[in-house]
Amino acid sequence: MSQSIFDQYDIFKTMHPVKIQVMKELAEQMQGKAMKDAAPLLMAATSKLKSHNLSFSPEESAVLLEILTKDMNPQEKAKVEMMKNVIRKQRK
Repeated sequence: MSQSIFDQYDIFKTMHPVKIQVMKELAEQMQGKAMKDAAPLLMAATSKLKSHNLSFSPEESAVLLEILTKDMNPQEKAKVEMMKNVIRKQRK
């Protein structure tokens, strides 16, 4: 049996259980889907966290993105990187 990707990151040892559950659900929902289908799922995950007065830290978001993009081809990963850069610029 292969090790869960969530067992490969130390961050999950100290993360709030609700955050872990939301992240696992999101990863499961995204499996086999294109990144263009991610927006509604990400919005739903964010709303669920907000209902618990929680949000992902930048470090947690980075791990989530790594998990969601692990099976993508290089072109899809490049698109995700472009989106990340646009978001970073908008925050400044």
